[in-house]
Amino acid sequence: GYNDRTREFLDAAIEWEHVDGFDLHGPETLALEPWTREYWERARAAGKYTKAHAGEFGGSQSVRQVLDELGVRRIEHGVRSMEDPELVRRLVDEDIALDICPLSNLKLQVVPSLREHPLRALMEAGVTCTVSSDDPVSFGNSLTDEYVALSEQMHFSRRELAQVALNGFRVALVDPSEFAEEARYLNSLAAGD
Repeated sequence: GYNDRTREFLDAAIEWEHVDGFDLHGPETLALEPWTREYWERARAAGKYTKAHAGEFGGSQSVRQVLDELGVRRIEHGVRSMEDPELVRRLVDEDIALDICPLSNLKLQVVPSLREHPLRALMEAGVTCTVSSDDPVSFGNSLTDEYVALSEQMHFSRRELAQVALNGFRVALVDPSEFAEEARYLNSLAAGD
């Protein structure tokens, strides 16, 4: 819970130069604690990037909640957004990125199979999606495993795989000049060159 010790730690963390941002994890089905909104606002005011875990077990309403209450621009998972076409349009219109973890979604039975995973449908709707390994220690998979699953089980084409990777570079918290060569290569693959 949020107590004086937690408050002291979080207040100090906002000032740490080597911390680029904050990501809220935990049970999505629980209401956000009252301090969270104010802290996320303070973090952004201090130049930190904020994101949150939503739309996995909590459904599309948990995605709306972190957008409306926390003002995040990037969401870990978000796959349940497909339950709400208006929310999907909002994700596109506001350029909200979803960091999707197909293998953990399967292992946690969020989706019945990878073939039924909504990643492709989200991308086809125009949502910016990246792929993440979620928690490799818990789920025993790597980012490479995710891309292999996209290719072999979800039948993503080379162009689609390149677009997913390119999306990851686009939303990364690094200077684009650091990956300009990789981005050019991925752009050519995504364009079908």
